[in-house]
Amino acid sequence: MEEDDVSIREQNFHSQVREYIICFLLFAVLYIVSYCIITRYKRKSDDHEDEDAVVNRISLYLCTFTLAVSGGAVFLLPFSIISNEILLSFPKNYYIQWLNGSLIHGLWNLVSLFSNLCLFVLMPFAYFFLESEGFAGSKKVR
Repeated sequence: MEEDDVSIREQNFHSQVREYIICFLLFAVLYIVSYCIITRYKRKSDDHEDEDAVVNRISLYLCTFTLAVSGGAVFLLPFSIISNEILLSFPKNYYIQWLNGSLIHGLWNLVSLFSNLCLFVLMPFAYFFLESEGFAGSKKVR
């Protein structure tokens, strides 16, 4: 009985770690793609002061994070449909077992959590933080 409990706990632990690693890798890929997209279409700025560069960099990172979460939300439905079809086609394949319902459910939870965070916290903060610095090159009142 005790060996079965340990085995079940180990399986749960390994499945959780596997889900976290897959979620992290998917988000890392989305973040890199989002960063490339934003830097490609971002207007090239002239030489700014150090404060302006820091503000622009923070806003860039927040917008990149938001675009990555949005991309995750867009690709989540096709990903869940395709993974379900693959699991139905190959139910006993060892190499496909990581693509389970728990992973998809966890991805849905993370995307909904982070999309709300981006929509109601990060994007307003990035906008008002960027606007609070004023125009580039203007004198700051201290």
